[in-house]
Amino acid sequence: MTAKKTAAKAQDDKTVPATLKDAAAAGAVRLFRQRKNGTLRSMPYLAPGSDTRKEAEAVAKRRETGETVGTIAEDLNLSVATVRRMITNLLLAKQIEDGFYADKYTPGELKVVVSVVGQDGGSA
Repeated sequence: MTAKKTAAKAQDDKTVPATLKDAAAAGAVRLFRQRKNGTLRSMPYLAPGSDTRKEAEAVAKRRETGETVGTIAEDLNLSVATVRRMITNLLLAKQIEDGFYADKYTPGELKVVVSVVGQDGGSA
């Protein structure tokens, strides 16, 4: 068997995630938001149970109780932008888990643009 056929067979043997949720959790796909100027912003997937997910959930819970982003940022020694990104990334993870972007993924895809700023009200 040639090296080319061996590589193709190895690719076939790998299990390709069937859903965006599974692909994101496995790190098999990169998520992006497209800015108004056409550039892409990489968006992380906060997997359930991960440290980053737990931190984002704690921030979101504080936000829901009425604390301002500025207060949370100051208390955690983070920038306001970082706190906003944590909340945005958590929202994206929940949307993916609810199947909101399922139609944008086909098995084997490596990059998915989940939203375009200005079309869906999303922010980058």
